Amino acid sequence: MDKVPTVLKIPKPQPDSQAAQSYYLQLLRLALEKGAAGRPVPALQETVMMEQGRATYELNRGTMIDVYWMGTNIEREQKLRAIRIPLDRGLIGYRRFIIRADRQAEFNAISTGDGLKPYLACQGLDWPDVDIMRAAAFRVTEVAVLEGLYQQVVAKRCDYFPRGYYEATSELAQRAATYPELVEYQSMVLHYPFAIYFFVRRDNEMLAQWIEQGLERLIDEGEFLAYMEKHPLTRHVFPLNKTITHIHTVHISNPFLPVDTDFSNPRYWFQPADFSPVVDESAPR
Repeated sequence: MDKVPTVLKIPKPQPDSQAAQSYYLQLLRLALEKGAAGRPVPALQETVMMEQGRATYELNRGTMIDVYWMGTNIEREQKLRAIRIPLDRGLIGYRRFIIRADRQAEFNAISTGDGLKPYLACQGLDWPDVDIMRAAAFRVTEVAVLEGLYQQVVAKRCDYFPRGYYEATSELAQRAATYPELVEYQSMVLHYPFAIYFFVRRDNEMLAQWIEQGLERLIDEGEFLAYMEKHPLTRHVFPLNKTITHIHTVHISNPFLPVDTDFSNPRYWFQPADFSPVVDESAPR
């Protein structure tokens, strides 16, 4: 594919996911503007809602959507053209837990990965996180609809719902009246190297390079981090090293990340030291 259309199609957001949709859509628009090099910037058009598995299929077909943001893994990078710049600097891989408020004392007794493994986590259908956690011997159940994940925790059909570092706060605020039983657990973070990338069809190299060049310019000019620090989805977690006490960080590996992913590169990825001070506990590999 050697021509970028005047309109780029993206999926509609899931219910109550408008903040995330806004974050990635606006970032995509900024990247297209920065990388335009005098070319007309395509408009962005939302089509239909779809889960990540279907999005992969539709991107390959190239008719219903042209670009989408998804968690990466080896399989997706083989099927699609990934723009390999983490759209939140890897922050999505630092997982905070949504739990029932009446279970906080129970979770306070957990300080290691081994202590967490008997508990059942809820994750979304087709999310790469499922395979990552299972590979580290954590128990996981999958739920197709985002809202169902909260309902499962309330109903005690799973014990905790790991969310990206910035996701739980805003999502619980939106649902405070619906699920007053739920809280964001503050004393543990589960970390694995993980990234959300923009993906396009494999033969759409012109669009891939356009987006990539735009993101690189945003980084060079300091606008990428400034965007994260200002957008409603992410701004509440900055500065990352603000004082937090009694936090255990459980690190696990991500065997589904391509081996050449340089997650130690601070140009693109936040590093564990950025979150200091923490008490660091590593799960056995």
